[in-house]
Amino acid sequence: MAVSVQQIHPVAHLPLVLGVLRRLKVATIIERLLPPHPAHVLSSGRGVEALVLAILDGDHALYKSSSREI
Repeated sequence: MAVSVQQIHPVAHLPLVLGVLRRLKVATIIERLLPPHPAHVLSSGRGVEALVLAILDGDHALYKSSSREI
């Protein structure tokens, strides 16, 4: 069976990484280890997800800290 491709659309990697993080339940595991503080708006697990996505998105200070001069 032949398939004809009309258009190709790029798929960004960040939604795929977030899907893997959510399937592995990383946020749930972190929240179990670090109970949320009532004053915090964002849970620890969601914060870790956001940090991982920010690191993989591009230039992040923590990601390239070894190459920076102090």
